[in-house]
Amino acid sequence: MIASLRATLSEPSWPALATTYAVVSCTAAAAIAIAQPEALVRMNAVWLLFWATTTAVTLACMGQWYLHRRFREINFVRHNEVGGFIVAVVGALYGVLLGFMTVIAWQHYADCAQLVSEESSAAADAWHTSVGLPPAPRSRVRHDMLLYAGTMVKREWPAMESRTYDKDLDLIVMDAIEAAGAFDPHQLKEANAQAATLAQLSALHDYRYRRISDNRSGMLSFEWLVLLLGGFCIVAFCWLFGVENKDIHLMMTSAVTIVVTATLVLLFELQYPFQSALRIPPDDWIGVVNHIQFMQSGPQTTMRM
Repeated sequence: MIASLRATLSEPSWPALATTYAVVSCTAAAAIAIAQPEALVRMNAVWLLFWATTTAVTLACMGQWYLHRRFREINFVRHNEVGGFIVAVVGALYGVLLGFMTVIAWQHYADCAQLVSEESSAAADAWHTSVGLPPAPRSRVRHDMLLYAGTMVKREWPAMESRTYDKDLDLIVMDAIEAAGAFDPHQLKEANAQAATLAQLSALHDYRYRRISDNRSGMLSFEWLVLLLGGFCIVAFCWLFGVENKDIHLMMTSAVTIVVTATLVLLFELQYPFQSALRIPPDDWIGVVNHIQFMQSGPQTTMRM
């Protein structure tokens, strides 16, 4: 067996090169997944797509090459209504499943982006609604909101890449809530400002914990197993057909493999909105910091801390 493998690898043909590449690629992927699984999540999306598609195409072409070399061409389907019907049914079922999972992941990504926008808006609104508070609590709330936004950019966002968060932000929010709710309003404007500020701070608190919870979510391993098995079956069906031109048949199988693999890579990236290469950037929080700094430097004295 070892001698046969050496003879195969020594042949100056594409099967030997493809086998070597597939073995090296799969071994590297397994090693990374076991030793440092987060490295796959943080890998550049273009490189991950290239790596995954080339490996999958290599394996698909090797499987087809081996199967057609192992059996006679007469055993493969050429023009068969039953085979075409089975492929159509299986392909439709897998297409529905893959499309459904992709839509869910895409919606999850969009919801997380919307959640970040709502959280940053709540912080900015709390900074603005505190204008009606007395000077001491107003300055305290506004200082906390500026500190909160700055900490989000510098510490919270990098921490979310590792599925963690900055616990100090909880203390900042609670300090702002205490500052806004600890005094007794003596005027109607103070009562209205207190109610509006506390409402925004409560919303900020809720948005924060929803974001932390969403950052810990992802597709289940069983779901990935089902998708991978379905993708393998779709590619394996391509092997069972017979085409007179071998190269054209390999190109057809490669095209199917690329489409399936590319969709799975997209699904993999979308399931981690704050960790993957396509992660949501902290642009909204940078905008909050810039907005507050602009308000403080403006001519309106009520907009200063």
